[in-house]
Amino acid sequence: MGPGVANSVASPRTADLVIIGGGIAGAAAAFYAARAGFRTVVVEGKPWLGALTTAAAVACFRAQWDDPDFAYLMVPSIATYERFAEEIGIPDYDIGLRQQGWLFATTDPQGLDRFQRWIEGQRRLGITDTELWTGDEARRRFPWLSPDVTAATFRARDGWLSPHEVVYGYARASGATFLLETEAFRIHTAGGRVIGVETSRGFLAAPRVVIAAGPFSRHLTATAGVDLPLFLLRRQRAFVADPAIPSDAPMVADDDTGVYWRPEAGGAFLGWGLPEPPGEPQDPVPADPLFPARALEGAARLTPFFREVAARLTRDRVSVAAGQYTCTPDGKPLIGGCPPVDGLYVLAGDNGYGIESAPQAARHLIAVMTGQLPEAENPFRVHRTFRPTGKKVL
Repeated sequence: MGPGVANSVASPRTADLVIIGGGIAGAAAAFYAARAGFRTVVVEGKPWLGALTTAAAVACFRAQWDDPDFAYLMVPSIATYERFAEEIGIPDYDIGLRQQGWLFATTDPQGLDRFQRWIEGQRRLGITDTELWTGDEARRRFPWLSPDVTAATFRARDGWLSPHEVVYGYARASGATFLLETEAFRIHTAGGRVIGVETSRGFLAAPRVVIAAGPFSRHLTATAGVDLPLFLLRRQRAFVADPAIPSDAPMVADDDTGVYWRPEAGGAFLGWGLPEPPGEPQDPVPADPLFPARALEGAARLTPFFREVAARLTRDRVSVAAGQYTCTPDGKPLIGGCPPVDGLYVLAGDNGYGIESAPQAARHLIAVMTGQLPEAENPFRVHRTFRPTGKKVL
């Protein structure tokens, strides 16, 4: 458990709102629900918060989006992280914010034109501080880039943070009751309305339930007769320890292949969304022991020094973790009510962008829940027409 968050021994029997899932989405929702006046209970099956999908994340954030829905979620969330201690009312609270930038790079001969169009789309949305570089300009800034790089974009205020600290900051400041090591089995309804949740500690009565359970969200809403349009993809994260990896590097993403890396504590995290069929929810999620070698090879395409890192790497200096992206057909999250069941809400389907969207996604959910935002005007409603977005997928 984290500081200031206790596993309640005396379980409450009633609440205004029950949130199922104690990851970053659930913790953020608890905080903003408290601001709206809800007496909230968070149910989490693990012994600590943020222990499933959140714990396996590379935890980066970026404002480089040209889709208005993504910009709506990400830009205000980044602003929240930049003033997080003030937001939660805990002076000097540190979430490990590192704004070392995010670099997208390509070897495409037409890459400069493609990136130019992308940046123009960002500027139309008010994101004006993304820089466009030729390959030579990118190498002048980061000499370790491959000579094959033809173009890049860079935003200096993008970066990463500690999701553990964000989760526990929101939880501490929320005033909610957190029931850890508590399984949620079933959503109970009567007359088309939510009446509570059956848990391993007994029945918890509440007129509102938020499902923020990541890979297990679809299973839980199904107990109330609601099927969510979600599917699960395994994503893996390798850590390699090597002091030669530049600690002042930004997040680096290969725009052509999707492989990415960033510095971390004497080494680097590497990720790559390799093609895999959708799977069933798992805890724990098994990792491929060969993934680090594949990720190193992929990263070396644009950053050749990873070939040297791989050549001197020993088993004790590499590790791999895996989680599951909860995905939707159009790549955008599900945030809002779950008709026809009144009082059932969902905060899921973040498609791997849960950390960088959590503050604004939670605020959006509360706006829907309190009626400030009509469901018909909600672009993330559960029942919508799903169209591909063409967004950049990592």
